Amino acid sequence: MLEESGRQAENGEVELQPSGGADYQGVRPRTIGARLEDIGIDDVSTDGNRAQLSRSGTGAREPYTCEWYMAVLASALQLLVKTLAISMMLIVLFISVTRWPRQAIDNEATRTNLLSMLFTLGLTMVALEDLVGVNKSSVMMVLAATMWTFLAVSYHPNRSKAGASILHHELNRGLEEVGSVILFLLPAMGLVESIDHFDGFAIVTLVIRKAIRGQKERLMPIICLLTFLLSSVIDNLTATILALKLLRRLAPGEEEWRRNCGASAVIAANAGGAWSPIGDVTTTMLWIQGKITPPKTVAWLLWPSFMAGAVPLLGIWWTSRERDGDPVQLQPSRTRQRPERRRFTEFHDEDPPDKTDHSCMEEEPLSQAAGEGLRKEVTVRNALALVLGISFILLVPLLKMWTGLPPYLGMLLALGLFWLITDSLGGARRRAHGEPTNGAEDHHSPGPEDGVVAALHKVDLTGLLFFTGVLLAVGALDSAGVLRDYATMLVRLCGPSPVALTTLLGISSAVVDNVPLVEAAIDMFREAGADEPLWQLVALAAGTGGSILSIGSIAGVTLMSMEGVGFLWYSRRISLWASAGFVAGIAAYQCERLLFG
Repeated sequence: MLEESGRQAENGEVELQPSGGADYQGVRPRTIGARLEDIGIDDVSTDGNRAQLSRSGTGAREPYTCEWYMAVLASALQLLVKTLAISMMLIVLFISVTRWPRQAIDNEATRTNLLSMLFTLGLTMVALEDLVGVNKSSVMMVLAATMWTFLAVSYHPNRSKAGASILHHELNRGLEEVGSVILFLLPAMGLVESIDHFDGFAIVTLVIRKAIRGQKERLMPIICLLTFLLSSVIDNLTATILALKLLRRLAPGEEEWRRNCGASAVIAANAGGAWSPIGDVTTTMLWIQGKITPPKTVAWLLWPSFMAGAVPLLGIWWTSRERDGDPVQLQPSRTRQRPERRRFTEFHDEDPPDKTDHSCMEEEPLSQAAGEGLRKEVTVRNALALVLGISFILLVPLLKMWTGLPPYLGMLLALGLFWLITDSLGGARRRAHGEPTNGAEDHHSPGPEDGVVAALHKVDLTGLLFFTGVLLAVGALDSAGVLRDYATMLVRLCGPSPVALTTLLGISSAVVDNVPLVEAAIDMFREAGADEPLWQLVALAAGTGGSILSIGSIAGVTLMSMEGVGFLWYSRRISLWASAGFVAGIAAYQCERLLFG
């Protein structure tokens, strides 16, 4: 029993004390008028000894000297990074607007050095997003605009028609590349969100739940294998989005485990796209240029790509188990999660109540929940949404192979067909129930609860803006000749060794876009014949090397956007294993060449 101690806090709250001598779990606010998330639960003893309080708040002990220094160092680093990056952007903008000093604009070496330095500072701010406290999308948007402004001034478009023509050509080329990616990404994310909105993944999640039997350790290899196979026939981006959506349904309350699984899925997607001519943009480029052929590419790169995905999977799986301790059972995704700690002022903005009966579900293991309750989720509507969505996604590479249609037009067609069919079926269903079809709420969509419109509202626009900024910034480096100069330097450094060249090419693709690097390699080695080891290694290294850093591939950037994964988190937890997988893939290919010539 807890009794009133007779003492009141300054704000009138009554402090409770135990009536007996037994230890109890006391709940004490760390400060007067603390918010809900500031409530700390401490072991409080009634034997007269001073209670053990948290390090922060009223009555807390003074922090250690090293902790104080670390806090000061972190604050200083945050201020330094912000000041350097923002100052550099402002300086470059000032030079661009005032066109002074002219040497910084007209001298090619100075111009490329400034752009490279600016890009490095921007990536540093993205890497330290959690520390700096500035959203990465805003950083990349300002960075891209600043780089292109500086590059545009260097062409002197207002004084020279030739300069204006060059600028328009470079802008159109960059806009074509960026626009094709964004126009592909937007309908792809919308289509996957629509499948999820119609509960199309209920069948897949039910099958996976039965396979893992509630043990989360089994989830990671299943998701990675599925992503590896999917990314060989569809693009890496769509395969990653599908994997992350499945993870959200299968492990809604396991955020850390879901991030580890998502990172493994990114590596699997990049590895799966390397052995298929239609799986990754770099292998597709090599195929279109006649450097590789589908049969030999699959035969030589399937095993190395599998090793590039399997080695990181084992490492991430093992380290995740070591951190998490004993295996636990996953909770079903229909379970209503316990609300996070929020401020008192936020309680009025509660989410709409879930109409599903969740009584006693939180304590029910997944193996039991996969029975009658989950079978009820699988309906004709779910199955139709899944079949239509996956069929239209698979239609994209087929259209590209048969007609040469760009992937973004194919994905727009896929989303449009899915939208048209689901709207038509929804309208027929409402008319069958006697509901009006021409009311005020029916001008644009069949209804917020049924339509694709509601699913499109869930698409992450900040992620799309981040993609846009990254691609535009890399495009500015490409237009300035920085990437081509870098590729030329790699060739001089590595000499005739294809293994050394492709290894450095793959490592470089972890930082910059691998497409211009592969383009430069194609231009410099035009004399090399089709299906030479050089081209197969280029496809393998460029595809798998992007997994080393989270910003090295569009799949990794998608993980950052959808799951909120930070650059530093990925570097600490994933980069080492991704590097091991990259080396394992190259080694497996070399072993194949030694054994089968």
